[in-house]
Amino acid sequence: MTSAAIPGSGRLLAIDAARGLALVGMIIVNVGPVAAESGWHRLWLAPYGRASILFVVVAGISMSLFLRPGRAGRRTLVVLWRAGVLLAGGLLLGLLPHGVNVILPLYGALFLAALVLCWLPSWALIVIATVFAALGPVLFVGETLDHAGDGGFALRWDAGARDLLHTLFLTRPYPFIVWIVPFILGMLLGRVGLSSRRNQKKMIWSGAAAAVAGLAASEVLTAAYGPFESGYGMLLTGTPHGQMPLWLLSSLGSATLALGLLLYFWNKIETVARPLVLAGQMALTPYVVHLVALAVLRPEEGFGFPEGIGMSLVLIAGCLAAAVLWRRFFRLGPLEWVLKARWLELPPRRETLSTRDSRRMRQITTE
Repeated sequence: MTSAAIPGSGRLLAIDAARGLALVGMIIVNVGPVAAESGWHRLWLAPYGRASILFVVVAGISMSLFLRPGRAGRRTLVVLWRAGVLLAGGLLLGLLPHGVNVILPLYGALFLAALVLCWLPSWALIVIATVFAALGPVLFVGETLDHAGDGGFALRWDAGARDLLHTLFLTRPYPFIVWIVPFILGMLLGRVGLSSRRNQKKMIWSGAAAAVAGLAASEVLTAAYGPFESGYGMLLTGTPHGQMPLWLLSSLGSATLALGLLLYFWNKIETVARPLVLAGQMALTPYVVHLVALAVLRPEEGFGFPEGIGMSLVLIAGCLAAAVLWRRFFRLGPLEWVLKARWLELPPRRETLSTRDSRRMRQITTE
């Protein structure tokens, strides 16, 4: 066991740190603005289109570990509860005037999908992810063309079931048909030995290659044949949150790279990364809190870059400090306590005396 794990629990702290890092990136993007005007602005907005993907990949890893063989059946009720809380809570959170696309309803849908995906072999998950990576963006573009001029869609609490499902699965801001891919990648990563140095190196090199290849290909294709602002030509672009294949490839690569680096260098960064770990272990609470803060503090015209950077730093520092302070006294964040719902988890099935005796007799006979 490496120092990336809590002794006796096997929990990888580097994964918690990655979740905390994704939270920090999402705060930067949500505060905005996201229109880069200089090289410095582009550097500051590096998390745009990447932080949320990392968030979903980590969710896939966590769900893969939570529903690993022997535990999936008795934890089904907990997953159903979490999916319902995230879907309903996300819709309610969307009523606030924070100007942010809330990702929580997508989480609810992905958690429901995990109840099926967890039973499939890895090769089947790879096939499903490949199909959605290829067809998801095409379906998304087709849906966008079919409803051009409709003013777009939004996840609304008062929407009918049909409109809600349509928006959640096919349209912006987080179409399930595209975002299922990073979730499945996370589930696949959760099945490999993340403590293995060899696997960590594979994640670093493959992640870096995918991140660079996706970004470079989009730049070259756009320069040669673009610019593309609508239609199926969008499939050649890599615009952040554009839902297109090259953006997906690049952002999945950057997520894998970040995870690999955190795992590989954890022994050297564990102390300084502790606030990220603690924030990552209770990420739902600071995520909700920062949206509530934006609903109160964001001006109607949004923040300019200087104000946005300042507000981002204040919110990030506040979330990290609050996580450190809270965890001194409590094991779980307030919203995490509601979400985990340990009271719904069925206890492990105990073997009866006759079952143990029969197993012992078979062992003796074999010997």
